[in-house]
Amino acid sequence: MDRLPPALAASATSRLIELLGPPPGRVLELGFAGIHAEPLRLAGFDVVVVELDPAYRERARERADDVLEAPPGGSFDAVIAPAGTDLTGIDASRVLLIERDGSIVG
Repeated sequence: MDRLPPALAASATSRLIELLGPPPGRVLELGFAGIHAEPLRLAGFDVVVVELDPAYRERARERADDVLEAPPGGSFDAVIAPAGTDLTGIDASRVLLIERDGSIVG
């Protein structure tokens, strides 16, 4: 997966919160090394962080504390992932994909 630059990914956080609507909700952050986790938690969401790439997992743990290596079972109100991410097997009511230019589709 071609990673989005961290500053560009972080710039999408406020728009993500706006698009998610009012909390509560269970949100899966997939492939952003926890960059959205704390702001989403502060906004009132229950956030599960998954970082598939071991090279970024430690950074994710610094940001989000509990980081999984694979998506857990169960359903989510929303999943946030880079555009092009394989979401097979993830049960989410809503999918928000961040494009390479920082725009959000979903």
